[in-house]
Amino acid sequence: MSIVHGGNVYEIALRLGCPPEALLDYSASINPLGPPPGLQEHLNDIFCRLQHYPDIGNSALTEALARYHGIPQSRVVAGNGSTELIYWLPRALGVKRAAVVFPTFGEYARAFEIQGVELTPLFTSAENGFQPTVADLDAFCRHSAPDAILFTHPGSPSGLPLSPPVCKWILERSAAGNLTCIVDEVFVDFCEEESLKGSLDRSPSLVLIRSMTKFYGIPGLRLGYVLASEETVRRLRALVPPWSVNTLAQAAGVYCMMQEDYRQETLALVNAERERCRRLLGAVEGIRVFPGRANYLLAELEEGFPPASALREELLAARRVLIRDCSSFDGLTDRHFRLAIRLPHQNDVVVEGIVQWVKAHRP
Repeated sequence: MSIVHGGNVYEIALRLGCPPEALLDYSASINPLGPPPGLQEHLNDIFCRLQHYPDIGNSALTEALARYHGIPQSRVVAGNGSTELIYWLPRALGVKRAAVVFPTFGEYARAFEIQGVELTPLFTSAENGFQPTVADLDAFCRHSAPDAILFTHPGSPSGLPLSPPVCKWILERSAAGNLTCIVDEVFVDFCEEESLKGSLDRSPSLVLIRSMTKFYGIPGLRLGYVLASEETVRRLRALVPPWSVNTLAQAAGVYCMMQEDYRQETLALVNAERERCRRLLGAVEGIRVFPGRANYLLAELEEGFPPASALREELLAARRVLIRDCSSFDGLTDRHFRLAIRLPHQNDVVVEGIVQWVKAHRP
């Protein structure tokens, strides 16, 4: 199974014969401010700790995460990026039949298939922002009777959160205990009020997947975690290899949890720039822009235009800007593309390039 990811700046730079820093990467949705101020100095100060093994229990990190989210430490398990935990979840949960709401992050399907899980896709529509409805879920469960359903909240690549009725459905089903609801919340830091974490104690079959790489701008450190019941966390901890989270990643995670000013600055910037870019692109005839809540926007070219891959290649060649062609997402088409939200002057370059291309290729 071949999966395409954004953020492959090393491969693209090699192809173009330039350093990765020469590219303006809009294919990976990472905080445009970069890592929190002072993080580099903090990691320099503890560099000497690399002569020791990392804390095998991730104690300081899980304590900081638990304190931030207001839940017991026994409900938190950390991993080498959320992707590592995704691969262990099917085994930890004992899932035999699962559904994945598409479109979403491609690694979910591979993680379930590797563990021998019978996988059934649940495709959504543009009319509902590529998120399921309660009617969709009820009909699907009657027909397929899955043990678990994987949701993405907010959607990736749509950026739209699950609707309140669907959130209520998830909480009721996971509270009843006859269906495990796995909710990818790796971008929910940009709309934390939408998180389902406040219902963990009432919903023993609810599993939330979180990431620190997107919001805190540290994808190179690989750091993610799961919030779940004590039993699920215990099973996950038994599967995750020892020393999975390295010393610098553990320290960075603790540091990031204390950066409230940085969090507020990030939210103000991303919210303002996302709406500005959505307004500018949405005003262009030939483009449909979805009103997301994360740090990216999903857009669709009208029929008659060349595919989004042509737009991607022209932006790359003319401006060294890399956007995400979304044709590899199951449930989307070759007319969909996604772009991250970055700094205002960078966004101006990308929006200008897209507008010029659309005007030049309008049917």
